[in-house]
Amino acid sequence: MVSRLEDFEYMLQYIKMLDSTNAKILEGLGKYGPRNLLSLAKSISLPPTTVSFRIKKLIEEGHLKIRSRLDYSKLGLMRATVIAEALPGFEDKLQRMIENLGYWTYITKCYGRLNGFYSILAFPAENKKELETYLNEAIHLKAFSHYSLYWITDFCKTAPNFDWFNLERKEWRFKWQEWVNEVLNASQTLSQRLLDPRGYPITVDETDLLVLKELEKNGAAEFTQLAKAAGTTPQSIRYRYYKHVVKRELVADYEVSIFPYPPQVSDMCSFVIDFENEKGLTKFSNTLHDKPFVLNFAKVIEQNSLIVHTYIPKLEFPHFIESLSHLTRESIISNFFYVTLDILSYKRQTVAYELFKGDTWSYNLRDSIEKLKKSIGLL
Repeated sequence: MVSRLEDFEYMLQYIKMLDSTNAKILEGLGKYGPRNLLSLAKSISLPPTTVSFRIKKLIEEGHLKIRSRLDYSKLGLMRATVIAEALPGFEDKLQRMIENLGYWTYITKCYGRLNGFYSILAFPAENKKELETYLNEAIHLKAFSHYSLYWITDFCKTAPNFDWFNLERKEWRFKWQEWVNEVLNASQTLSQRLLDPRGYPITVDETDLLVLKELEKNGAAEFTQLAKAAGTTPQSIRYRYYKHVVKRELVADYEVSIFPYPPQVSDMCSFVIDFENEKGLTKFSNTLHDKPFVLNFAKVIEQNSLIVHTYIPKLEFPHFIESLSHLTRESIISNFFYVTLDILSYKRQTVAYELFKGDTWSYNLRDSIEKLKKSIGLL
């Protein structure tokens, strides 16, 4: 248990960390990524050694994580979000049901409209229908009660941005009405990242996946680290990195993960937002890339809907809801709901490289159901 005094001390340390230099570095990381620090340093007129030192310190103090965000569609994997409600008293069965799939990348407890677990998957595209069969069979086996499943595009990043932060007063000023007006007047050109994928070709081999899973852990991992994980030489990994990872654009961008406000006074939520039409979805999504209350977002495939992960101070949350209601009255949004995510319970894992055999992903529905029966005590 964390005491109030520890909370207070953490917040003081956190506010101290948000100085003008760190703000510039974090914004630069969002633009240049962790593998181009020379360009980042030049863009903000700082010595590369200063930039490197400060990034390292932020990571060591637990304020910053940098991960590579993969283009899963080029790995033959479809992204999906599952919001599942647990049977009261049997939350553990639901968690085992999700983890049993193997292809999850993120899982956490959730509360609100559905009380249970929230998960994000990267599932073999050719087995899409089998996932739905598995979930329905799990309900039949009383592993949980019901679920909402959304097949989505890869997530778009929201880069760190401190335009709403007063560096002198060390406080955030949330400009909700300004954001609503921005949505109403935004561009109507949909981001390439939110276009429904045309296909899911497998453009990697087993060694590529060993490299990619390490980059998911640390986007700035050196070639010596990648070589050790892949069981080969740094020279070989360097060649593979540029000829495979970079040339084939297997890394879409970088997740510069930093909580802009202390967790003790904030809420993390996942919103499912439906829009009146594609025009409304496009205008809304085009304003999210630099907002400090958005972590990332994705489009629901073949629907005018978004999955938006938010992180907002508790006192500002009602203003965000009112902003969404305002946009509903303006006929941008047609409907929305959300679940609150439990930050302390979350688990994440890299791409399921161990399930890739030869040149394809392995998934056997019958084996998964038998494994599920054992895990929930039916066998």
